[in-house]
Amino acid sequence: MQHNRAGRKLRRTTAHRLAMFSNQLASLMTHERIQTTVSKAKELRPLAEKLITTAKNDGLAARRRVYRWIPDHGTVQKVFERIAPRFVDRPGGYTRILKLGPRRGDAAEAAILEFVDYRFEPKEKGPRKESLSDRARRMSGGRVETVRKKKPEGEEEAEAQEAPKKPSKKTKPGRSEPAKAAKPAPKKGPSRTGPSKRGA
Repeated sequence: MQHNRAGRKLRRTTAHRLAMFSNQLASLMTHERIQTTVSKAKELRPLAEKLITTAKNDGLAARRRVYRWIPDHGTVQKVFERIAPRFVDRPGGYTRILKLGPRRGDAAEAAILEFVDYRFEPKEKGPRKESLSDRARRMSGGRVETVRKKKPEGEEEAEAQEAPKKPSKKTKPGRSEPAKAAKPAPKKGPSRTGPSKRGA
């Protein structure tokens, strides 16, 4: 039976885990949508909602409580002036988790944590980047040819006469090379250690 074991450690030390949550909260407040794993999103969601609830009542103490988690003045200002006023009439449930399935690489269950009033706007596609081959075709008028340096006619004839044709050492397939003469085996002489003991 499990007692007093609420929360996930996420295989991190306490300091590492709190620093990660601080970074993720700052990213969530800045971009209003982040992609992470399901277990991290479930741990981060109550922290984000508590910060929004705190930011509904603007004041020095409330700002200091938010600064504990988000040590960035611009982001904290955005939380109090732009994000919290959107949820004044909402008693809770400011975020949602959208599951994406296993991600490539480690097969961890990926998810998106975003505000419930977030509107996804796809980015406009910029002009297609021109490849090097397209650029070469455009510069050459639509035709790309390899240019080889041509030697003067006199030099080509002189090189052809000077270089005699060497017979190729490669044999044709199916023909075997002539067997080389075997070296005679070295003659065995009497051993230097002394007369053999066979006759004795």
